[in-house]
Amino acid sequence: MQANFYIDIRIVDSADDGELALPHLRNQIYSIVHAAFRQMPERFALALEISPRQQRKMQANELKYGRKTSGNYDVLRIFSEKQDDLEQLIDHIKGHWKIQDYAVLSPAALAVPTAKITGWKSYNRFRIPTVKMERNLLTNPNKKTLHERRLLEARKLPYFKVSSQSTGQVFTVPVDIKDVEVSNANDAGNSLPDSYGLARKTQPFALPVFEVI
Repeated sequence: MQANFYIDIRIVDSADDGELALPHLRNQIYSIVHAAFRQMPERFALALEISPRQQRKMQANELKYGRKTSGNYDVLRIFSEKQDDLEQLIDHIKGHWKIQDYAVLSPAALAVPTAKITGWKSYNRFRIPTVKMERNLLTNPNKKTLHERRLLEARKLPYFKVSSQSTGQVFTVPVDIKDVEVSNANDAGNSLPDSYGLARKTQPFALPVFEVI
């Protein structure tokens, strides 16, 4: 998929650690976006960004508490090949009360500013194997299994809570973000995103990085 156009959804969080905290609101907003992705499959790719406002907030917390914070992504940046697809997405989600109360949504799809691209990143679902898949679970009781190691890694990553359409069960989708060396947009990959807006492991692609306004 060519990332030709984009919109930003900036999440307006609170200083509270409760239901208005950033991770909770990010999940709430993403659930609305994900429902639209399901209705218009393989048209949208998702990136996570940090707004200048959030960066200042993180710097203030670092000075106050003496520890560095990371992963406080407050912007869902959504790319598409076609401008019309993003306009349909905006129309689909803009009336939701959570979008109106807790987010700032781009009023229209914008062309990707190619002259301002500073890098490229890939966004993949970080998979955690089930315990049943561990063949050496009993043979190496003192060694952490792959499941345990991946679980520890996943706790450091941004994530979304997603509900299964068939069972209603809620599960976690950790997002693995990596910098990618891309010389130009033609080398970013043309694969289609999955239902979460992420790249598949077997069909990788990268998305452009540029400033959040």
